[in-house]
Amino acid sequence: MRMIAVVMAVVLAGATALAQQVVPPPPQPAPDKPAGPSLEVTMKFIQDKLSEVGTVNFAGYFHDASDNSDWVQKISATYSNAVANPSVCTLSYHRLVINNGQTEHNENVFVSLREVQSIAVLPDEQEWQMHLARIGETTRTVKDVPEITALVIELSKGVEYPIRFYEQETADRVAKALVHAVELCGGGPKPEPF
Repeated sequence: MRMIAVVMAVVLAGATALAQQVVPPPPQPAPDKPAGPSLEVTMKFIQDKLSEVGTVNFAGYFHDASDNSDWVQKISATYSNAVANPSVCTLSYHRLVINNGQTEHNENVFVSLREVQSIAVLPDEQEWQMHLARIGETTRTVKDVPEITALVIELSKGVEYPIRFYEQETADRVAKALVHAVELCGGGPKPEPF
């Protein structure tokens, strides 16, 4: 009787094992496609957030150590007409920058995400200092009031487009979405062949 119970247990265990089906694992994303939201969703997010920026007003307090001079620049940066086009991987917007009542930039900016080399979020003061160093004004310093955050898009041709935000968190989120969109569009720095 005991032998029959053992045989029945083995038969039942075998039947249970046969009844289970092996389910293949879910497909893995293609290695050349980053995981995350689609390009369409990502571009819509970027467009919506840039449309919300509007006008950023601040004062830049400058000091030149070479002659101990000080001055203030009142800046108004307005961003409008943002269009993020996923079908051609482009971002465009209008930028109007007024510095002490004088128009400094009044242009339509066009960015091909395939040409983007880097995206950085940094304090606007730091972006100013880097700009001053590039143009040889190494004795000048600047302090923004209120503190502003700059999202800087650098293209392969060395062209940079800063977008200013009041909130760093918003700049960080837009930068993260831009990085994702650049990856989906095949942009970013290319490794050197040799």
